[in-house]
Amino acid sequence: MSGKEENINYYQQSTISISDSDGESDDKVVNGTPDRYHVPNPENHSVKNQRKVITYSNVKDDELKVLQELIHVFDLNSYISWDDRVTHLIVKTLPSGRCIRTKKFMYALLFNCFIITMDWAKNCLSSKTLLPEVDYIPLEFSGEPSPLVSWRVGRGIINSPMEWTGNCILYLHSTIEFNESYKDIFLWARKAGFMLSNDLKEFKDDYKLRIILADNISSCTDVRSNLPSTTEITSWICNYKVVTLFLDWFLECLFQYKFVVINQYYQIMKLNSNIIEFTNMDESLFELENC
Repeated sequence: MSGKEENINYYQQSTISISDSDGESDDKVVNGTPDRYHVPNPENHSVKNQRKVITYSNVKDDELKVLQELIHVFDLNSYISWDDRVTHLIVKTLPSGRCIRTKKFMYALLFNCFIITMDWAKNCLSSKTLLPEVDYIPLEFSGEPSPLVSWRVGRGIINSPMEWTGNCILYLHSTIEFNESYKDIFLWARKAGFMLSNDLKEFKDDYKLRIILADNISSCTDVRSNLPSTTEITSWICNYKVVTLFLDWFLECLFQYKFVVINQYYQIMKLNSNIIEFTNMDESLFELENC
């Protein structure tokens, strides 16, 4: 069997099927880049089209029929579940024009994929041509244009606003293990460029941000799911000059595709200027409690 035949068969095993639309186990709402091409004349079904690999998020059955037609007409490849080969994530947006935060959305951001609305698929079919994706990029749930920023980064148009992550070291508190996205969190952190450590002794002054992430899982009775106490957090500050935050801060940075100021909402123990000075961190990174 030729390499081309193997590739076609490989994709056909994962193409979109309406009957599978209710089983998007990797597309739950949440509380890395192949070559991509724009083809101005898709009626030739060129090899370039085969490099477009689509998946979808928050799409209903009737809209899946549109995607199936899109795949057939333009000879595209597709996946039901997330795969690192995906180049296009097609999303159903809210009336506000914003996107629901799903795992697929997170992966598409981190892999600098096209994130485009269902209107792109519908208008491509109507015009019988693959239209420029950049005209159909939605807003992220926060109202920020993060999908567009990620797309521009992926094409070398701008520098990544996530470069700061290379100067941030993370330690995942035991409470994170009880989050249903636990395994994904590790992958997201690595893909975004964070330094991960399982030893607080590695938290050295070389890193501008030294963060312990914790999560509040109130439904769990396991003692490891309890948030760290004020005594523990104070000890970590004194010994390792580290700040302890809710997981929400990490997720917000990734979804908005930028550094998010560490305000009091994300701080498990509210910080003040004395603590920030002791940890030798830039006070401008924080929104501090008024003394």
